[in-house]
Amino acid sequence: MAKNNTIRPITVGIMGGSASGKTTFATALAEQLIDFSPITLHQDSYFRDWSEYTPEEREKVVTANHPDAVCWDVLIADIEKLRSRTPIETPAPGTRAAQRGDEEKIIEPSDVVIVEGHLIYWNQQLRELIDIKIFLDVDAHERVLRRMLRDVGTRSGSLESAISWYRRDVLPNFPIYTEPCKKYADLIIPFLNDNPVALHTVAAGIRAQLSDQNK
Repeated sequence: MAKNNTIRPITVGIMGGSASGKTTFATALAEQLIDFSPITLHQDSYFRDWSEYTPEEREKVVTANHPDAVCWDVLIADIEKLRSRTPIETPAPGTRAAQRGDEEKIIEPSDVVIVEGHLIYWNQQLRELIDIKIFLDVDAHERVLRRMLRDVGTRSGSLESAISWYRRDVLPNFPIYTEPCKKYADLIIPFLNDNPVALHTVAAGIRAQLSDQNK
């Protein structure tokens, strides 16, 4: 389906704790809506690079689970551009993605913009740009197991370092900055396993909203 530049894009947020399946759900949703050529923005691509700190200072302050980790102004500006049908360039300066040399890309606007991340509803300005807010609800024990399997298996890290980081950064920040944001969700979806009913329901709702705008 060709993009309709006369309608406002639908922005979908997908939030949940670390290893709750946000990227998996976002990918599956994009596949369900492939005829709209959806865009997916990952909050992790907007993590700041902490370059203003020395290596010694950085070791003490760096975080990935506190709102200070995100370049909010850049992420919000990119979503506003996409909602106004303006292309964006990634990676953004000042982000960890730019620091490590991720491939430069031009992202063209689309009828559907998906934003996923474990802090996205914490920021009110960003929250107000999201039309459909989803929160993936997964038992804490399951999320820990997934996180350890990912960090140690897929990313070849050590179990000791994975546990140390989880204790230092995830455990203290999740109950303050991620879990309370469940109250902002339009839909809370259990995602212990694949949830095709929820996935199809969300996709159908997005299609219906786009159809209504076309009338």
